[in-house]
Amino acid sequence: MIVDTHVHLVHPGFVKSKFLLANARMGTHIYNRVHKTNITPSQYIDLLKVKVDPDCSKLIESMDTLGIDKSVIFGVDWAYAVTGEPRISNREQNRIHADMAKKWGGRLIPLASLDPRRPDAIDQATEAIEEWGMRGLKLHPSAGFFPNDPVCYPIYEKCADWGVPIVFHSGGIELNWEYGQPLYIASAAEHFPEVKMVMAHAGLESWSQARLAASALPNVFVDISIRQWDYHVNSEKFYAWLRDFVDWTGPWKVMFASDAPMPTLWVPQDEWVKAIKNPETNVSFSREELDIIMGKAAQAVFKG
Repeated sequence: MIVDTHVHLVHPGFVKSKFLLANARMGTHIYNRVHKTNITPSQYIDLLKVKVDPDCSKLIESMDTLGIDKSVIFGVDWAYAVTGEPRISNREQNRIHADMAKKWGGRLIPLASLDPRRPDAIDQATEAIEEWGMRGLKLHPSAGFFPNDPVCYPIYEKCADWGVPIVFHSGGIELNWEYGQPLYIASAAEHFPEVKMVMAHAGLESWSQARLAASALPNVFVDISIRQWDYHVNSEKFYAWLRDFVDWTGPWKVMFASDAPMPTLWVPQDEWVKAIKNPETNVSFSREELDIIMGKAAQAVFKG
């Protein structure tokens, strides 16, 4: 079983240009280093546009080719506090994710993306979980809120009632790096031990905080999306990092993820799957550990 626990749908009207440009500036820098090119952010955005996939047929075809059984899909709610609503509202985006999951017969696990400061946050979450059958939430603290701010607590209380997990963007990369630091997510996890909380990207630059939280708190997990860059820069150092992480937390706390589509422009998805499923390295991993990271841990967290 292979589960990619971090996938974004590429759909016209999902994000506004401000968000796209902020991500493209960072992505272009990495792309140029990987490919030894000198493209501009606008050209980088053109590469992403090729991946537009309104009905998820390209995603499913890729999953079939690579042997990925399921993908966890969600959007990004920067609209409320940063960019304003895009052409397709946040609520409608969540509905589209839920519809795609139904369309493809269980291959996709949909999470509702939501800013907990929205006045109708509970209503949106309730509709998504109770009516549309979505399987959890995705929160993006770098939109400008701290995960341990009491404004988030009503959402966490509902997730506890529903028994669904929350995926958080953790670490930097985008605007407002400070908000998504793992220590704030860990603080929220301490207050709500019954809610499984996933630190996407394993905390990025603050990975040691994420490692400590995942080792100390039973309800904290990480995904390894965007770590493709670490793998590309020095694969042996990446595997040593992953080995260290698993030694601290155990394999059940670590989940395979890509953050597709953007990082697939740096390291192709087939290479990333192979890098974790069948690593070519002097660092030792057991087959059982790799199977847990590739899918069994995700099955336990997302119940699918």
